[in-house]
Amino acid sequence: MAGMSSIPTVADLPGPLQSAQLGISRGMNGLARDEQTVADSLMTPAGTDALTGALVDSLQQQLLVDASARMMSTVDQTLGTLLDVTA
Repeated sequence: MAGMSSIPTVADLPGPLQSAQLGISRGMNGLARDEQTVADSLMTPAGTDALTGALVDSLQQQLLVDASARMMSTVDQTLGTLLDVTA
């Protein structure tokens, strides 16, 4: 049973709004990293592998930011509906 104590409780998990903000932050940080990789790759003729990887990763980061923004919008709508119902 000692292993069970390492499982986070619901109170320890981030809320949906925090998760959305974290996803946007991580995606934007990833895009900044990819931007720097692309810039560095353009300065070196042998940087095509790094360039390709950064471009593919930037598309993944864009998807992460888009999904997180949609999640944030859904949370906002849900909270608005809950407030309307309780009012």
